[in-house]
Amino acid sequence: MRLSDVHGERTLDVLAEIIDPVVCIATDEEAAKIFRREKCPEGKEPWQFFLERLRESLPQVIRSHKAELIKILSTLKGVSAEEYVDGMTFASLFADLVGLLTDKELSSFFS
Repeated sequence: MRLSDVHGERTLDVLAEIIDPVVCIATDEEAAKIFRREKCPEGKEPWQFFLERLRESLPQVIRSHKAELIKILSTLKGVSAEEYVDGMTFASLFADLVGLLTDKELSSFFS
């Protein structure tokens, strides 16, 4: 689920719940690199550049901000952190992270 999929009154609840973890991640210089807009170097495909940036920063972000990521993802899904973790698989986490990282609304929140 993406931030852009949240509508109505639930938007206020989601915003209230994710402000703290988003600020925590955004103030981490290494983590913030993922969401910074950077011009794709000439001769490189945008998707290649995006994947290189993920490879450089995402592992450290996951290791350093597990609780914050779980809070954001579980809130967007509308479940508790415990429920999210209990149902988490590699495939579901991968899909949720891709959705999170490609969400224009969330990246504008980080920048």
